[in-house]
Amino acid sequence: MTNLLSSTEPIDFWVWVNPKNWLVRHQVSVVGGFFSGGLVPGEKKSNLMFIPNPDFDGDITPFQHGVMREYMAEYNLEMGRMSYNFLGYPSRLNSIYLFDNEEDAHKYKARHIAHVDGRVLKKAKSVIPCIYSKHDSSWVDFLRLTHSVDPETISYVSNAYWSGVNVSECQLTSMGVPWSQDPIIEILFIGRIEFYDRNLDC
Repeated sequence: MTNLLSSTEPIDFWVWVNPKNWLVRHQVSVVGGFFSGGLVPGEKKSNLMFIPNPDFDGDITPFQHGVMREYMAEYNLEMGRMSYNFLGYPSRLNSIYLFDNEEDAHKYKARHIAHVDGRVLKKAKSVIPCIYSKHDSSWVDFLRLTHSVDPETISYVSNAYWSGVNVSECQLTSMGVPWSQDPIIEILFIGRIEFYDRNLDC
């Protein structure tokens, strides 16, 4: 069964939105929905904003490492999407991040409290047609850990993420210690969603 899907029928999803962000407030309260970015799945084109400097060989500070860690996770996953014949999949860099159900949304909040803090969980439906894929977000958590990851592991993780494999089915180590997490399935969605309720003052 593939983890890349499309639909010509409306589907319900859940999304955490930030009511303090003026653009989010406008999109939810006035427009009534979100649009994904414009990169069409299947194009041999990257949506990366920055490319690592191949000539860099200097030392980095903890500050630099913190700044780059999350971007490098996204960089490696985008390069993997283009290298492992996953071009038909939505890019993480221009998708809307959604959840299939409230349970997964709340599991994500419990694991990423700093990211979700202050946000409101909203139910929305897809505007057809749409394309989306399902992935275990735990792979992204692994790439964002403060450890060093060799190229072979990055390749393995990226391939597993795009293939829809769950972290709990694999054997990973971080700094010599076995590492695993329960899966939290995230949806990478290309298209438009409309909110059932536009109220953000709750």
